[in-house]
Parts: sequence; C-alpha cells; structure tokens
Amino acid sequence: MRWLLVAATVPLFLLGRGDAKQECELLKASLTYTQEEAPRDLSGLLPVVVGRVNQVLDGVVDVEVEWTGGDLHGRVGEHVVQCKVTRLVEVIPGTVNEQHVYRDDRGRDVATQCFHVPFTIKDTDECVLRTGHPMRHQCQAPAQCINTIGSYECICPTLDSKMPPIHTSTEFWALINAQERSPWELSFNTSIRSSCPSKPSTYGCCPPQGDTKDGSSCRASFRCPTDPCLSAQDNDCSPKATCARKSNPVSTPNFLCLCQEGLMGNGRKCRPNDPKPEPKVMYDGVTPTEQTVKANFYCDCTKPIVDACSGFPPCKEKHEVCTVMAGNVPTCACKPGYVRHEKYGCVDERPPLLRLKNDPLGDHTLRLKQGDVYKEYAVEILDENAEEYLRSLKIAYSQALPHGCLTRVGEFHVNYTIAMPWTSPPYVRITRRVVIEDIDECNIDVDKYRDSCPELVPQCDTKNGARCVNTIGSYTCQCPRFTTGDGFQQNISFEDHESPDGFLGGTGCRDTSRPVISLVGPNPRVFRVCECGGIAGLSGRKKGEFDLKLKSQQQEQYGNDIKELVRSTAGAELCATPSKPHPDPSECISAYDETYQGKVNLSKKVSVGEPVQKSSLLWSVPYNVQDEAGNAAETVWRDIVVEEVELSEWEGKIQSATIKEHDAIVRHAVEKALADDRARRQESETAVGSRNKRASIKPCPPCQACECSTGSAFDMAKCKQYCAERLDHCAIDELSWTIRMMMSLETYLPASMIPVALFTVACLTSIMFLRWTLTLMFNPETNRLDYYDERRERAMQESVTYYRSENGVLVGNHGPQPPPRASLSTSVDGGSFFTPRGDAQASGFGSPNGLQPPPRSVSESIYETQPLISPSKTGDGVRRRSPYNTRSR
Repeated sequence: MRWLLVAATVPLFLLGRGDAKQECELLKASLTYTQEEAPRDLSGLLPVVVGRVNQVLDGVVDVEVEWTGGDLHGRVGEHVVQCKVTRLVEVIPGTVNEQHVYRDDRGRDVATQCFHVPFTIKDTDECVLRTGHPMRHQCQAPAQCINTIGSYECICPTLDSKMPPIHTSTEFWALINAQERSPWELSFNTSIRSSCPSKPSTYGCCPPQGDTKDGSSCRASFRCPTDPCLSAQDNDCSPKATCARKSNPVSTPNFLCLCQEGLMGNGRKCRPNDPKPEPKVMYDGVTPTEQTVKANFYCDCTKPIVDACSGFPPCKEKHEVCTVMAGNVPTCACKPGYVRHEKYGCVDERPPLLRLKNDPLGDHTLRLKQGDVYKEYAVEILDENAEEYLRSLKIAYSQALPHGCLTRVGEFHVNYTIAMPWTSPPYVRITRRVVIEDIDECNIDVDKYRDSCPELVPQCDTKNGARCVNTIGSYTCQCPRFTTGDGFQQNISFEDHESPDGFLGGTGCRDTSRPVISLVGPNPRVFRVCECGGIAGLSGRKKGEFDLKLKSQQQEQYGNDIKELVRSTAGAELCATPSKPHPDPSECISAYDETYQGKVNLSKKVSVGEPVQKSSLLWSVPYNVQDEAGNAAETVWRDIVVEEVELSEWEGKIQSATIKEHDAIVRHAVEKALADDRARRQESETAVGSRNKRASIKPCPPCQACECSTGSAFDMAKCKQYCAERLDHCAIDELSWTIRMMMSLETYLPASMIPVALFTVACLTSIMFLRWTLTLMFNPETNRLDYYDERRERAMQESVTYYRSENGVLVGNHGPQPPPRASLSTSVDGGSFFTPRGDAQASGFGSPNGLQPPPRSVSESIYETQPLISPSKTGDGVRRRSPYNTRSR
C-alpha cells in the first residue's frame, strides 16, 4: 500500500479505472492522538485507518492506503490519510457513476471510492515524561528543558536561577538569544565540551525535532557550566570562607574561597596531609611573608602571625641577619653560629666540614691497582663562612707521585688542610689513604698495558721456556728444568724503573743439560778368530804351540780390520747379535737430551770415533754427541776384544753364546711380563681398595742357560736330554706359578669365570713352552740349527779332503796354497771369528771392507776346526787321524 499524508486544506483526487479523475470524500469520523500515542510507523497506522473505515462505511471489500513517508507521531496538528475503498454497489447510497462500477473476480458489482481519513496529533510535554520514556528529553543538568509545540529545547540557566515564562513563539527564542549572558550562563565554548559552543540554548542549533536520532543526540551533548557555589557539596571551602565563582568557568578550580576579614589562608578545608596552618605577615602587619605565599597561604582561615624581620631592610655586613629583639623589634646581628670579630666582622667559629670526593665506602680509602693512574679528586668544603682573606687549602702527599702509571704496591697518604686564623684550632684537616694493590703481571692484557703502563709487561725469555711467576708487587722469570739463567730476555734493561725480582742483567735461559749416551748391544764386543798355530796333535805339535811369525802377521791386521769394519758399517757391526745381525747404526746407542720440552732423541746424531788400541787384543771405540745448545755428552767407550780360539773350542763357544743370548731374551721377556702384571695388579688394588689383600705370589725364576761344553768325552745326546728336562721343569713351574696367580683372582672374579681364566692360562703356557723350545732349537734369523748335530758332523766328514805334500805344504784341490790369513767373521754370541783364508782377498778379510758375514751354519764356515775327527780310510785301508780342511759347498 502507498501512504499519503497531506494537510486537510489541500484538495486530493483519486484516480480510478479508466484514468478518470475522482474527487476524494472526507470521512466524517476523525482520529485524535497525542505525540506519544500516535502510530509511529506504517505497521501501526494501517490497522487504525482500516478499522476506522470499516466502522463508518458499509460493504467494504478492499482498502488501499497511500503513504508518502510522513512522520505522523512527530507532528502536532491536523492531518489526513488518503485511501481507496472498494465497496459493493448495492450498499452505496445514491447514484454511482457507471464508469466506476466493475465486476470483481468473485462476480460482484463493486465501485472504488476515494476517502480522506482525518488525524489530529496533540503535543506531548517531553520535559515531564517519566525517566526511561522513549520521548523523555535529553537535557543534561544544569541545562533546563523547555517544552515546545511538537518538540523541546535545552537552555542554560541564569545566575539568579530565574527562568522567564515558557513561551514557544519565535519571539521568545529571539529574546533568549539577544540576552547579555556571562560565560557561566552559556554552554562551554568548545565543540569538544558542548554541541552548541557558547550558545544559551539548543534552539536554532539542533534539529527541530527532539525525538529524532540527530535531534536527541545534539540535545544530549549540550553542556552548561555548573555553579560550584550553589551547594557546599560542589566546593571544598571552609565554613570560615565564602565561595566565589571565577570569571572563567573552565579554569581549575573555577571558584575561590575567600576568608573573612582579619583571617588569612586559602579558605579551603584542611586535608590530613596539609601542613599546620601558620600564615605570617611581614613586619607591616599586612603583607604576607614569602613562605606564606609559597605555602599557598596554608589551608583554612587563620589569624596570621606578624614576622618582624620579614620585609625588614637587609643587613649590610657579612653574616648579619635580622634578629627580633624584645617587644618584637627587628635589628641586625650575627646570624646563629657566628660571632662578631673586631677585625673580620661576623665570623664562623666552627671549622668547615671537609668531605672527600670519590669516597663511595666512606672509609677515606682510595683503592687502586698497579697500572692505574692516580687522579686527584680533592675535597668538598662545607662551610657557610666563605671569606677569601687568610684562607688557604693545602694538599700534601706522603710520597712523590709518578708521572704515569703506578707500579709499586703499597700505600701512601694525602692530607687536605684548610687554614683559618679566627678558628680554634686554626685549621681543619682530612686524610685520604691510597692503597695500591698487586696485579698478576703474568696474566695481564699485554696489548692494553704495553701502551698504558709498559713497566708492568713481563720481559721473560719465553722463547726458551721461561715462565712468568707473579710476586707481591712484581714478578720474576723462572727458567725451566735443564736450563740456567735469570729467565729474563737477553740484553733487556730496566734503567728507567725498578727491576723485577730475580733480574741479573738479562741472561735468558740457556740449555745446560748434557746429553746422555747409553750403549746398546754387547760391551765388550768380542770377535773370535782361529788361534794361529795349526791343529794340536798333528805333525808333532801340541796344544798351545803356534807359529810366532804367522801369529804376529795375523795380529797386525786386527787393528786395520776393526777400523775398516767400524767405518764401513758406521759402527753398526759393533752391536750386531745373532738375533739381530744387521742393525742400523743408530740402534747401537741410545742418546737423548733432557730439555724443558721433554726428551730429545739424539741417537742418529751420535758420532763414532776411531778405535783406540789399548793392548794387543783390546780396542776402545768412543761415542760422542752434542745438543743444539752445544752441550757435549760424556764420551762413552765400547771395548772391542779379539779372542783367539782353538778350533776344537769353536763350536762349543758358538752353542754357549747362542743359549746365553736366547736365555737372556727369555729372561728379559719374563721380567717385562712380570713388571706389566705387577703394574696391572697395583692398578686393580688401587681401584678395589683394601677390601681384600692379595696373597703374595712369587713367580718362578727364569731357567738358567743350558750349556753343553765340547771335548773328547762330549756326549751331545745326554746334553740334549738334560736341556729338554730343564725346559719341561721350568715350564711346569711357570704354569704352577701362573695357576697360583689366577687362583688368587678369586677375590676379583666370580666363581663361574675361574675355569675360563684357568683354561686361558693353560693355553698361554703351552704357547710359551712351544715358543721357548723352538727358540732354543732354531736360529730365528736363518731358521737353522744352532747346536751340535751328529748327522751334520757326518755330512761334513764326508766332504773333507785332506793330504799333505812331500815338503809338508798343505795342498788343496787346486794345488799348493799359501799360508792362510785371518779374517773377521761374526759369531753367534755377538762376537766375531777371525777365520784363516787362502783366497785372493786374504789380505783384506775376503770382502771389500774386510768384513766376513756371519756363517750360515757351523758346517758352512771355511777353515773352521771341527772338535773331534772320525778316522778316515786311506788307500791302504788303515784308519788314520790327520789334519784336514773343510770345504764350502
């Protein structure tokens, strides 16, 4: 439906079917409402209009209301609502124009008529509606509400609180706006505080309709100043004071509390934290004192006190002040604490108070460290008597201060003295104690102190191992072990300041430790040669007989051969043994130098000197070495002994030497194993503690060397059996000792682990026994037999050729041979053998350097004498014993 709201005096026409104009008829019945009761929207208006039409007209089948959006409930006055009413023709009184008659969808004859429904809206006084009513006014106190026809306005009250009679005419509001009003009678002057700044009311400022959204919001934001003096609750004035508004209502506070005549104060009620009211006036009895003004005249209203010296002319002399005499009369006199002196006027008899600056602990002590620079902080003088005459400040130091940093540990004192002849005593003094503490020069930041205090930078000879050690107030440099000197850098000087502790001119740290040389291998080194003299028992010669000329020639060659042997092998041959026949020269000696960085091995730097002959068959070879510092080791000598041996004794000595060496190796291995085991036990006992003491276990001593000497009655089979029995016995003893040792581990092993441990020991013992047996039987270097073997003897005998020429000269396979010469051949016990040679190299030991390598076996030696010769068959079938030579295969 469409709604149309128009004034009653405006003619309205209803357009019917066929676009014929039809004049609207005024409905006789009228609707009357107040603003608050009137329908507020279309949904409220529609039932009212339709209900009124049905009450007045008959045969109504349809009502169509036209609405143009007017606000019926907001306008006071006469209004009409236009509507089209469709009625049955039969009930319409009078004649109906045929052009308006038509048949509806139900087959009825109907006609549509236009009607105006009259409405009367009466004014509602928004100023008296109850709180919470939707149309109640929004004026905020102290603004007052004034009702108008159809709306209301908010207006600020006047100071006398008298409001003019309520008028809603334009002239009324024009009169209100034309009035001269103070700021207290207008709204606040900023839009932040009021919707209508500096206006007396909302008229002409806010929208006319007060119940609209914009009109209501504008009136609710309208603010007027509140008079603080209307009620005691609006101000804090004392009962002895009168409240008075300030000219500006926005000032803080915007009122004054005025004390009654004869009283002084700010007129406000005293709060708990306010000072006691003591207002004073100057000696004139009227003007408030400076302190009174400063205290805002104090709270409340109190009778003031006259301060006679306040406002009194200032005194001209120093330290004179106004003093109140009897009868409250002011005069000039020395201020308290001062007395009048005939020469100096008012002087302070009390000495000034001296306070040390930079004294945070208040103990008059300044704590510094070596390397700091002393700074004079002086004193603070607390004294009101600051005259310049005959007044001085003196600063005295107990010792002279250095120009730069402080290097000495200790303390000194600084006295600050102020002299004043009019006081008693005539001076005042305070003392500062300056303590210089030690720093650890050995751990300072060298880069920092090198520039700020170079005297504290340590000058130790660190390149040679010197260590800096801090002392109280200084430091010292300590040389490491095996060096001597003062530990300071060489050629260093401390002329410009005190030298550190222990400084002796800067000698640095010099290595003074002499190297130590230890010989490795046999000493003496024994070389065995066949004794020159033939074979005893042949040609009528007896044992011990020899050719003196041949022996002399042989012995003359020993020295040259020994020198050549040492030179060609660099001394390596001097420590060769059957188990190590080709050692490196450095393995013959152990040389080391003890330094502060540890042991330095110098074995490869040892020099081997020329052999020095001590007797016909004895030479000594010197060993020398120097460390990098030039310290020479004590010369160590290795003796070389040439032993001339009968051929019959040769093989026995070989066997004896071999057994001794192998036995020594085994003994050394056993001793090392025992030492390792002892160390492990000690570690275990340390870990377990004294919970259980282990039983003392005494190991089996090492087996002695088994030696079988050679001779005519030598029985090698019995010797071998004896050696085997001794080895078995030692192995059993060793096993027994090992088992005892393992059984003692019951303290540390669970019972279930003991069989495993015993089985392990048995396996290890078997391996040791097998290894010792093989070691005794075979040479580890050549895998050959090193003891006498009858089968090998027989094989040698079968290869011997022997005969003598008619003139007694020995004849070999290749004709007459010259007398044999001796040559050095290494023995199995670390010695060597001189072997007669008959080849082209007889004069040079048969090799380029005169050294004959060790024989590969006893039978492989040339010209070696066999201990016992089996008879050989001659051509005549007779067995004879005769000299013979062996031949290399």
